[in-house]
Amino acid sequence: MYYLGVNFGRTVITVGVVDENGEIIIKGSVPTLKYRGIEDIVKDIATLCIRVVNNAKLNIDKDIVSIGIAITGIPDKKDGTIVYSSYFDYHTVQVKSILKQYINLPIYIENDANCYGLAESRWGAAKGFKNSVTVNIGQGVGAGIIVDGKIYNGAFSGAGELGHHVIVVDGEPCHCGRRGCWECYASEDALIRDAKILSIKYPKSEIFKMVNGDFRVMSYNTPFEAAKMGDKYAVELINKYIKYMAVGVINIANILQPDVIVIGGKVMEQGEYFLDSLKNEVEKHHYGDHLSNTLRAPEIKLSQIGYDAIIMGAAMLRE
Repeated sequence: MYYLGVNFGRTVITVGVVDENGEIIIKGSVPTLKYRGIEDIVKDIATLCIRVVNNAKLNIDKDIVSIGIAITGIPDKKDGTIVYSSYFDYHTVQVKSILKQYINLPIYIENDANCYGLAESRWGAAKGFKNSVTVNIGQGVGAGIIVDGKIYNGAFSGAGELGHHVIVVDGEPCHCGRRGCWECYASEDALIRDAKILSIKYPKSEIFKMVNGDFRVMSYNTPFEAAKMGDKYAVELINKYIKYMAVGVINIANILQPDVIVIGGKVMEQGEYFLDSLKNEVEKHHYGDHLSNTLRAPEIKLSQIGYDAIIMGAAMLRE
């Protein structure tokens, strides 16, 4: 039997057909186009689900067990609604009931970072650990908390919004309406923002040269590559970025004390260059590190699955 996993992303919707071992056998994508109403977007999800299943030479009524939808925001899993999404500016919008008009299958809804964390705990870097936190670094910062092998949702399904815990009082403005959130300093968008500011201030920097002054082609990896070339401005920027990243990781470790913290997103492409620096920063400032194994810092790993983890985790959602 097979399952459908849907990543209802900020810019792209991706649907995958997933088998019982978590393997994605086929997937497809369409633009989200967030300016449209939820009815049109969910209709696109339904159309994409049907198309992907047909391309897999399967029958959606006979071969597919259920559909799991990973969303950006806080879900009501019972009603199948998005209670709140700051990025989409959604306030209690229907998803399950609209999708049911097109596809008559069990439908489950969950936060995308939780789906990421679920997949990593079953098949990825957190496999074999009972308690883990997976942090997904993208346009924002999301986190999936796994306790005793299960998603921890909290009292109102909003647990894990760690990208919105404040690390700088009165800091950078966040799209959530507050200031100083972790994702304002640790997200891909945050690093790109700071890299642009730095290259404008220092046009002789390697960052400026790498994009030839065209900030439209600036990527998350640009300042990392400039730092590897020895550019002092880029090195300073990356060191500052990793310090902000470490503050959030240390807070997670001190509050939740998981066995392992998994970091996912484009930062995975930086491999040990990023991971070793992050580990060193965490070890320097983690509370209780001097107590050896009594209060040791959790293991820190890079995701072993990547973006497909969201689809895989969504496909495995159950009651």
